[in-house]
Amino acid sequence: MKPSDETKKLINELKNVESIKVVNIALELNKLQDKTTEQLIDVVKQMDANMKLLAVKVLELEKQINELDDTLARRINNER
Repeated sequence: MKPSDETKKLINELKNVESIKVVNIALELNKLQDKTTEQLIDVVKQMDANMKLLAVKVLELEKQINELDDTLARRINNER
């Protein structure tokens, strides 16, 4: 039996109003949890994008440092 079938069976077996209220509360909590999960996913996506951007910037800076080192080494060699 699929989970959705099991859920439908459980809901159909509810006999009193309090049980139905509890199920409704559980469903609302599940919706809130889904929303929270979506927000966490968005935060992780943004963090990932920021980390990738940071990595690119670090590589660019390393390249510039290496180019400056090479330029400085050539100047020092030319002065000798």
